[in-house]
Amino acid sequence: MAGARKFLLIDDDEAFNFLNRIILDSKIAGCKVDEALNGEAALALLAKQEECPDVILLDLNMPGMDGFEFLDEFEKNNKCFGYSKIFILTSSAREEDRLNGFAHKSVVGYLGKPLSDEHVDEILAKAG
Repeated sequence: MAGARKFLLIDDDEAFNFLNRIILDSKIAGCKVDEALNGEAALALLAKQEECPDVILLDLNMPGMDGFEFLDEFEKNNKCFGYSKIFILTSSAREEDRLNGFAHKSVVGYLGKPLSDEHVDEILAKAG
C-alpha cells in the first residue's frame, strides 16, 4: 500500500472532515478523500464503491452506528476487510477505547484529534 492515495473519513463532525481533507490534500498529492457521517453511511458507501480505500480514518463517537459498531460490521462481511487500514481518529483519551480499538484486526493506529502533519506521516508509514 505504499503511497496510500484513497481515504475514507468517517466522522459526524463536518468541520473536522473539512480540515482533515485539507491536511490530506496538502500532504499527499493526488489523493482521493470520501466522507461519511456515521458507520451506516460508511458501510453503504463502501458497498457501492468498486475500489476500497487504502486508509479509513474513523471517529468513535457518532450518532447512529458508532465507530465500534462500524468495526464489528466491517470485519464481519465487508469486501474491504483485509485491504483497508483503519486508524481511529478520536478525541477519546480513554484507555478502554484504545484497547477495544486495537482488539479489531483492521485497526492499525489510534490517533488523537485533530489530524496533524505528524499523524499523516505515521499513517503513511503504517499503511505501506
